[in-house]
Amino acid sequence: MAVAGRPNVGKSTLVNALSGTKVAIVSDKPQTTRQRIFGIANGDDHQLVLADLPGFQRPRDALTERMQRTVDSAFEDVEGILFVLSARERIGAGDRFIAGRVFSLGPPVVIALNKVDRLKPGHIATQMQTASQLGDFHALHPVSAKTGDGIDELRDELVGLLPEGPRYFPVARRRCI
Repeated sequence: MAVAGRPNVGKSTLVNALSGTKVAIVSDKPQTTRQRIFGIANGDDHQLVLADLPGFQRPRDALTERMQRTVDSAFEDVEGILFVLSARERIGAGDRFIAGRVFSLGPPVVIALNKVDRLKPGHIATQMQTASQLGDFHALHPVSAKTGDGIDELRDELVGLLPEGPRYFPVARRRCI
């Protein structure tokens, strides 16, 4: 499952919450995630592999150009895409640009409206309405990766998209690749 979104929307925090362990560095500083990091969530009947990606951005220098190539290559052979938006920020042109890219790829897209903690229900509802207009999504979940609100429901949604198959990584220990 590829995890996509703008920089600083909480992708790494969300991957950590979904996998149940810290596999990705979390920082307020943009571009902390510079390469793909895998988080693995094992259950009795599933293994969810999450690819935490650098944030989508318009390349302005050699570093962001290389990071964007990493993002682009990560969408090959994925069962789904977790598109992360921040409920605290206006959903705007950058989000619409990313939506155009991820919705055109083919796999089902699940939208996670992250950072809903400490927001009023009316604001969350407005953000969910705006997010729902970004494309033909499979599901839309308001979550807080920081507090854990909505994480179990989101994980169940993502697991439901997985095909039957073998586990790719050992269950005995959690891994970060």
